[in-house]
Amino acid sequence: MDFKSTCILISFLALAGGIVKGWSDAEKNKSQPGYEVGGNTPAKTPGPAPGDDFPDPGVEPGVEEPRPGVSRPISPSELKPIDLTVSSLDESKLEEITDLIGSHKLPQAARSAREMVQDSSGMTREKARQLEARIKLLQAMEPSEAGKAPALKEVVQANGNSHICTSVEESFGSYKLKLISGGVTTLRKQDVRKVQDIAPSAGRRILLTRLGKRISNLEDPLDFYLRGVRKYYRLGLVDEGYGLLTELLEREDADLALSVLGESEAEDLLPYWYLASGSGIAAIERKAELRTEEIAATPPTHLVAGSESPGQPEPVVASKPPPPPRRPPPRRPVRQPTAADNSAMQKVRQLVSKANTYYTNARRDEKKRGDFKKAYETLRSAQDLLGRMPATDEVRKTRARVATQMLDVSKSLGFFDF
Repeated sequence: MDFKSTCILISFLALAGGIVKGWSDAEKNKSQPGYEVGGNTPAKTPGPAPGDDFPDPGVEPGVEEPRPGVSRPISPSELKPIDLTVSSLDESKLEEITDLIGSHKLPQAARSAREMVQDSSGMTREKARQLEARIKLLQAMEPSEAGKAPALKEVVQANGNSHICTSVEESFGSYKLKLISGGVTTLRKQDVRKVQDIAPSAGRRILLTRLGKRISNLEDPLDFYLRGVRKYYRLGLVDEGYGLLTELLEREDADLALSVLGESEAEDLLPYWYLASGSGIAAIERKAELRTEEIAATPPTHLVAGSESPGQPEPVVASKPPPPPRRPPPRRPVRQPTAADNSAMQKVRQLVSKANTYYTNARRDEKKRGDFKKAYETLRSAQDLLGRMPATDEVRKTRARVATQMLDVSKSLGFFDF
């Protein structure tokens, strides 16, 4: 066989081998889904037609989801009641902070309360937050200036009558007395038997006795603060004034006294007032009560779907209907300002203008010192009128401004002008 014939034979053998190899690959591809016959390119698998039932990707195959009438398994953490108890150790710490507050050691009490808030939880933390808010209010409302008690003097007249005075000015032929009641009088020298100083301890008792009688009749928290707390501090009776301040914060309407600090600061302190009044403790108690009701309404664990032993038929347990939602307390409807409110606001402006006139006259003429008291009482009437009006922004701002003016007038009053 020559060379040319040999080449032709080899070509035919190679062609035949290629055909056989192609047929073999085609047979293999037929057995694999997703491939087209005659090629190596993967074919797109058609997606599920609408209406086909395929298992959800997040659910394991063979696991049936709970049916609508079957209770859902509840984790142990959800069934655990909220603990409202406070350990004896924490109770002693809270009592120590309370004692620090009562002994007028606010910086130490504030540090202890802050540490307890950071290191505790549950009811202990809420009680520590309540004490911390109370300390914040005391620090903000405590007067920064403390005066000095006047050196009282006793002037005894020739007829036996006596006067307690804050000062006695001697002039030619007469004495000018500034009485402890706030008035001013003049006596001739021949009518005065003697002028003697009163010991500081006795003078302190006289001040406390007279102030106590006046404060016992104060009902409005703003009056209680201006006529009581600040008056005690102005007279140097700091400990007694601090006791009145702590007594004021225990009143349910003490938040009205915050307006004397100004509008912005009063709004900043209002959340602390709510905490000091026990809003945080009440919230956690309501949460614990709702958790208890949820536990009572939850079916036992052995009846919950999926908790039965395998091999037993799964009973269908209808979940108990949830307890009816607790109706919130009825809210007082917010009344929009009307024409009557506008007329009332106009009357408030007139009272404020009248009080300013009294205040100006008293500052210009010493003989009209009684106008200081008239100015305060006029502002007091304006404040009462504002208290009966709807709590709009204008009313709240006006109330804060009037309270600030009352504070200024009270600083100009004498020791016992009111």
